[in-house]
Amino acid sequence: MNIRFLMSVLLFVCVTTISGQERYEAESAKYSNCQVVSGNNYSGGKALRMTEGTARVEFEINASHRSKCKIYAGGNGVGGDKVVRCTVNGSSSTFHLNAYDEVEIGSFVMKQGTNSVVISPDWTWFDIDYIRVQQIDAELAFNISPSPVDENATDAARAMYSFLLNNFGKKTVSGMMLGDMSSANGNVLQHDDIKAVYSASGYYPALVGFDFMNTTGLKENDSWYRSYSRATITLAKDIYKRGGFPAFTWHWRDPSRSTEAFYSSDTQMKITNAMNADGSWNTSSALYMNIIKDIDAIADCMLELQNAGVACIFRPLHEANGGWFWWGREGSEAFCKLYRLVFDEMVKVKGVHNVIWVWNADASDASWNPGKEYFDVVSADIYNDAYDYSSNYVSFDNLKSLTNGEKLIALSENGPIPDIEKEVEDEAVWSWWMPWYNTWDGNFVKKTSTAEWKKCMGDERVITLEDMSGGWSNSLSVPQLYTGGSQQHRYYDMSGRRITSRPSHGLYIKDNKKVVVR
Repeated sequence: MNIRFLMSVLLFVCVTTISGQERYEAESAKYSNCQVVSGNNYSGGKALRMTEGTARVEFEINASHRSKCKIYAGGNGVGGDKVVRCTVNGSSSTFHLNAYDEVEIGSFVMKQGTNSVVISPDWTWFDIDYIRVQQIDAELAFNISPSPVDENATDAARAMYSFLLNNFGKKTVSGMMLGDMSSANGNVLQHDDIKAVYSASGYYPALVGFDFMNTTGLKENDSWYRSYSRATITLAKDIYKRGGFPAFTWHWRDPSRSTEAFYSSDTQMKITNAMNADGSWNTSSALYMNIIKDIDAIADCMLELQNAGVACIFRPLHEANGGWFWWGREGSEAFCKLYRLVFDEMVKVKGVHNVIWVWNADASDASWNPGKEYFDVVSADIYNDAYDYSSNYVSFDNLKSLTNGEKLIALSENGPIPDIEKEVEDEAVWSWWMPWYNTWDGNFVKKTSTAEWKKCMGDERVITLEDMSGGWSNSLSVPQLYTGGSQQHRYYDMSGRRITSRPSHGLYIKDNKKVVVR
């Protein structure tokens, strides 16, 4: 008989109970498609090796009451750094294993009764020795600055930041990324991506995402690239005029001008080629001057918005730790220097002061932090499977820990939208969320069912463009709803004030749900 096959199908069951802090051996849990290996490093002398994509080990843990726990794992990558997935009751997070060590996976909710903790590969070839579960006695409290990091921020930027801060933890801003720019003609509500959200939900998103990807690069002066960039600025002004949030990403095309790529696989661009041997910037190098030229081009777009009284959100150098973009391929030190250069050139040299700055991070990104003085918001990009409306609270909590509770937290890219009930229940109300575009065959609006779109966009805890119809000069405060007695069939305006009858038109709240009369 094939011994490896026998090991892969044998199941060992270990059901344990949380009692403050507990450690659970992998080889005593329920596993499949794993190999038991021996080693002096391993507690009990044994661990589970995962070499197959279908490998998994499941721990069943009983809890006497609902609580939040930190989970740690002991183990190592075989042959280098490996990415491992931990899933607790359906909510998952990834972590890295390299040399043998105990690593923190994150904070998870343990429900009363039996809980499932599953370890499985994102990348294969690693050993799992044990997991350790520790109850969290005291939650980390938020301590977010009342002001943006730019001490010279415009009044418009301060108003936008204050709105996000005042609503954080209570409400989430709905968003949508734009792709193709051929449909809008200056009216953001006519853009196909925005119309897709409206068709699915009956509401318009309050935040609209734009990309500077065609503003710089080898073909920056080609007519199509220029018209695309011009359309983003025009629509950014339009959404802001309507009371919304323009939010910019920058897929930065190779500043060396050797290619027009931004993916590491398609360009040899290296940040360090613009540096001296001691790690300082080589300001006389052609590459450095191209980098500054590109940053200044983005700054000029922001200054046009600033001169028009528009504030916006900017998320430069996103998804760096993945390495698939050139700005992340050389590791955290080079990335941090480049992020700081972008900020310093735009803010301190060019005078851009209308921006809410976002650092796009991952739970394992401590070394990638450019410094808390360089960003207002920390964000994650999470693409769940279609129709998976999880709150993604594990990533939310990890980002909170990563920034010591000192920053707003946003879901800057996503597939299906998180369910607002789950966000509230899991205490993970993102500042905003933003599905990727529906045009260019993205079809990300369709990752969320029409019923879920209507449910969430109609909930008073989700901010839509209709909620912002007063514009930024008269932005809404957080509604404080009447709480005395039954609220059934009571009507409120969007400032939370009790009104005597149903309005003949406009937006109002009934039974804690937003209603639009058109």
